[in-house]
Amino acid sequence: MSSTLSDVAREAGVSKGTASKALNGRSGVSAATRERVVAAAEDLGWKPSYAARALSRSATGVFGLAIARSSETVGAENFFMAFVAGMEEELSHSDRALLMQIVPDVGAEAALLERWAAERRVDGIVLMDARVDDPRIPVIADAGVPTAAMACEDLGAGIAMLLVDEEERMRTMLEHLASRAGGGHERIAYIAGPPEFLHVARRRRAFEEICAARGIGASVLTSDYRRASVARWGREILALHEDEGCRAVIVDNELLAAQLLVQLRGADLAVPRDLAVTALEDSILCTVTDPPLTALGRDVGENGRQLARLLVELAEQGPAGVVVADPGAVVERGSS
Repeated sequence: MSSTLSDVAREAGVSKGTASKALNGRSGVSAATRERVVAAAEDLGWKPSYAARALSRSATGVFGLAIARSSETVGAENFFMAFVAGMEEELSHSDRALLMQIVPDVGAEAALLERWAAERRVDGIVLMDARVDDPRIPVIADAGVPTAAMACEDLGAGIAMLLVDEEERMRTMLEHLASRAGGGHERIAYIAGPPEFLHVARRRRAFEEICAARGIGASVLTSDYRRASVARWGREILALHEDEGCRAVIVDNELLAAQLLVQLRGADLAVPRDLAVTALEDSILCTVTDPPLTALGRDVGENGRQLARLLVELAEQGPAGVVVADPGAVVERGSS
């Protein structure tokens, strides 16, 4: 049975984080401790892939991105493809590559990031889908690998940030719906993504607070981004329309919104006459639905380029600043 980083740390009498820093050649570890950890690794035969590169402290020319979502979701959503394409384009200017891996959950992602750091697989990490009480943050702090994140708040731990104002994005969509309703709807529904995502939690809070301030009834449904849940919340939206007079719905992304349109057509409900449908993400999919979907557009490819530039700056020059992303604007089509 092969030895693990925990075995090395135990043999050297240090924490796993210290062992990782020592094997990575990172600062914050004394020369004596580093020698003890390296000796323990050699004694235990701990020789992971890229170990020689790690011990020599050479650069890999690779940044890592792990995505804890299903392959179905990643393959279907335009956001990920456009974002990665933007990153790849920017990284090509500095002769760097992106290592991307899909993992089943955030726990597996944290373990993968720890392994990448310990094996010195990557020069930096791209962090996506920030969570409430995110378990990856302490792993990144221990690893000491340059990290850049796209999120709606500062994640701390020296992480370079591309900040997205999710409250402003939600306000923009609500103002659009109010303008189309001649003063506002009496009740609006929001089909949100998984509540553990930080951006979803921020969107939901903004939705509820803005609706309350304007005297609008607010209903929130949740989705796990999988097709199996579509029929369930489709029925719930119909019930809200029939029983509580809901006349508009904001959907977390365009894929879910397109699936909702199919559900509503099967129920013989007219969009937007009976119910306006809008999405908080835009893509070419919004132009081919019936009716075409009103969506909150933003340049996701540029977001990818921005985050790549932040990570390159962090890896080459040290602490990088904070960049605020353009919140986007409503692209009005036939569904609202």
